[in-house]
Amino acid sequence: MDSFVASQILSGLAFASAVTSMQCRERRTILLWLVVAAILSAGHFFLLGRNSAGTLYLILCVRVMVATYSTDQRYILVFGAAIVAGSLATYENPLDILALIASLVATYAAFQSNPRRMRIVYMCCAALWMVHNVLAGSPVAVAMEVSLLISNGIGFWRYYLRAAPA
Repeated sequence: MDSFVASQILSGLAFASAVTSMQCRERRTILLWLVVAAILSAGHFFLLGRNSAGTLYLILCVRVMVATYSTDQRYILVFGAAIVAGSLATYENPLDILALIASLVATYAAFQSNPRRMRIVYMCCAALWMVHNVLAGSPVAVAMEVSLLISNGIGFWRYYLRAAPA
């Protein structure tokens, strides 16, 4: 199997995991599904030869695992430093800067104790990764981020905006 096809399969599985996460109500469940999506996304980017994005997704995986158990804001600095170091160590081209920014935004989101705020910031993160994936040439990853934005918006509406039944 060609590495591009394999990368798109992994991206499709990450897609399913990420969309599932945004339909969950509990913060911890959302994050656990995002761990699965991060592992699969890392493999997807490594197969595409996007080592910086793959490395960032591995760091994001660990970050999300920690965030499932803690909202300590100091972890934003710890993981932010790891993301910057990983980005500097694997920098290949200007597109990697967009992956760095998206990863830092996601780090801020992951350590929010308020699920509503977490969802809003993750929507911004998805938009950044969507642009990155368009420029990286990964159609399934673009579809994943578009769907993640839509799914997150639906989840946000269901849990925070929809009027309570009378």
